[in-house]
Amino acid sequence: MNAEEILKNLKTDCYHYRGDLPCGPHRRAGKTCSCDEYLPLKGRGVIIKLGAAGDVIRTTPLLRALDPLTTGTKVLWVTHSPELMPPECCEAVKPTAAVMARIASMEWDFCWNLDKDIEACAIASQVRAKQYAGYSLRNGVPYPVDERAWHKFATGLDNPYSKANNLSYVQEIFDIVGLPFRGEEYWLREPVDSSKRLAEEILPGNGWVGLNTGAGWRWPTRIWPEKNWVALIAILKNSDLKPVILGGPEEIALNDRLAAATGCLWPGVKSLDVFYAMVSRCDALVTSVTQAMHLAIAARVPLILFNNIFNKNEFELYGRGEIVEPLVPCDCFYDAVCQSGRNCVKEITVERVAEALLRAIR
Repeated sequence: MNAEEILKNLKTDCYHYRGDLPCGPHRRAGKTCSCDEYLPLKGRGVIIKLGAAGDVIRTTPLLRALDPLTTGTKVLWVTHSPELMPPECCEAVKPTAAVMARIASMEWDFCWNLDKDIEACAIASQVRAKQYAGYSLRNGVPYPVDERAWHKFATGLDNPYSKANNLSYVQEIFDIVGLPFRGEEYWLREPVDSSKRLAEEILPGNGWVGLNTGAGWRWPTRIWPEKNWVALIAILKNSDLKPVILGGPEEIALNDRLAAATGCLWPGVKSLDVFYAMVSRCDALVTSVTQAMHLAIAARVPLILFNNIFNKNEFELYGRGEIVEPLVPCDCFYDAVCQSGRNCVKEITVERVAEALLRAIR
């Protein structure tokens, strides 16, 4: 086939068409236009969710609702964490000048900005779209584009209103874009085969319980005491379970001490891909509110989730696991420093965590 014939047969309105690279069906099976995988393009949209990696992950249920591979809806997802996104259902890009020029070059069917920060809102304000949802700029500051975004916007401005909220984050973002939430799960990029093999070598067999010890240096109010982790590891070993200590660079010193004190497996810091594969091999994960929490939800691993300073209603566990909190509500709210001196995360006892964990896996 010559160049003229290739151009004549191109289906540029196909969902799989790239323009700069061979399409997926061509790479996988050598198929050419028009093939049996031809999927008419029904719409193009921009989703903006830059934020923290965990927030990006828990926004991905929108992709399940859009169902791009069935509906032919092409999604350009602007994020600082493109490595998390599933390439089969969206194109994830960082907000570079080239991306902004591309966005500005055409009119889109929809623009959903789920971030309330100035950078995301500034990007949204430059998108020409037929339909908007979420947030943009008004007088140079973030502001809801319509009444559907008011609730989520208000939870970030008024603590009493935020404390009274009874909607999960996922329900809130579905409300913002005007879609019904029907329990759609997270949708992440699957670990590559080499990462899965390494995770299986590190955690062979079954019965592993992940212990994610960190909470981020910005949030000391969420960090469970070291002695509690030691006691929990002892209980798990006595229950014929296989605990494994998990964490990132900020937890190296803590995890080294825990491993030395208990003999518990601590594989060290791994790449995100291997870490996700390791979490996926666990029968349950014990963690505070972290990126690991969201990876476990994505992998459908039951969670025992420590919570004290957040509204527990915002977390969608999809019926897997439990949220464990201090028996007396926390004095602080979204605060990195305990104002009362209670440090109420210490009031979450080892016994309650162990009982919840055994309920989740047995």
